[in-house]
Amino acid sequence: MLANAQDKDCTPLSQKDLNPILAAHERFAAYQGGKRAQLTHKGLDGLNLANRVLSEADFSGSSFVGATLYGSNLQRASLYCADLRGANLQAANLTRADMRGASFRGANLSYAIVDGGDLRAARMMIVGPGGMIVMDRRGQETNASSPQIPDGVDFTNCSMKHVSFGNAKLDNANFTGAIMDGAKFKGAKLTNAQFKGAVLTGVDLKELNLPKEAFEGCVLDITPEAQAKVEDLKAMIISHELWISSEGANGKTAALDGEDLRPLQDFAAGRRLTGLSLRNATALNLNFSDCRLQAAKFDGADLRGANFSGCDLRGASFKGANLSHATFAKARLGPLKLASGGELALVLTGALANSQQFINATVDCPLPELGLQ
Repeated sequence: MLANAQDKDCTPLSQKDLNPILAAHERFAAYQGGKRAQLTHKGLDGLNLANRVLSEADFSGSSFVGATLYGSNLQRASLYCADLRGANLQAANLTRADMRGASFRGANLSYAIVDGGDLRAARMMIVGPGGMIVMDRRGQETNASSPQIPDGVDFTNCSMKHVSFGNAKLDNANFTGAIMDGAKFKGAKLTNAQFKGAVLTGVDLKELNLPKEAFEGCVLDITPEAQAKVEDLKAMIISHELWISSEGANGKTAALDGEDLRPLQDFAAGRRLTGLSLRNATALNLNFSDCRLQAAKFDGADLRGANFSGCDLRGASFKGANLSHATFAKARLGPLKLASGGELALVLTGALANSQQFINATVDCPLPELGLQ
């Protein structure tokens, strides 16, 4: 007869035991010798695995209850039937990770990248001295001896492009602000799930089986009306660039406030667009790389996943903008010196972003002084 292993103890590891295993795996991942971490069915509850390179590590069936994996690279790692209840996975990279059958109840995956991850329901068969047992994380509940963990998984602001949730149990899950382009939900259980402000482009909404009001504020597929305006928007950008290059002799300034700019894709890349106004625009995943955007106005814009690599953003304003998962590698941020002798400050007040997004940027002053919390 099959027993259920969900409450069976995993072999516990201490932080002291774990650290050299993780260090060896990081050498393995960097092709500097070392050894791949094979930590199957281990007890890692409450341990610190933050900011580690754990790509392709095997954690199948292991327990991470209350553990910290903040900022760690878990690309292509196996978390098959792992117990991640209450774990901190904020800003972790779980691209193409195998998370089938894993429990994320009460876990925090805010700002995590889960693109291409597999979170379908699954069970693990284990053969031991007592015969064959079944591990099924879906039935887990807290008890008097376990920590009090809130219901549902927090996927707030996660990047979850093309994630598969087939047959997954996602009751009370919070997908607020998550980027879920192309996600699959066939057979998933989504009772009381929240999707406010989520990006659901390329998603079959029928698979979600939720009332229309559940999608309040969501970003859905580009409408035919927005697609029809593409040529007009391009002409406005070209005219603005001409106005800048001719010092106002030709062309005119462009105001793209409130526009859906997603159909432009790469059109703006590399252009001189100083002073461009994009207040409250929808510009998810737009490519602004190598643009000159000094004094541009992005207040209230949806810039999730936008590429600002190599941009000159001195004096730009991002007040209240959504910058989740936007890229600023080699971008220049700070005040803009004016011909009058004064300067125009860069503004990030109320912007939704985290400091890690600016690590590879040139920032002329501390981020808190720019308003980023």
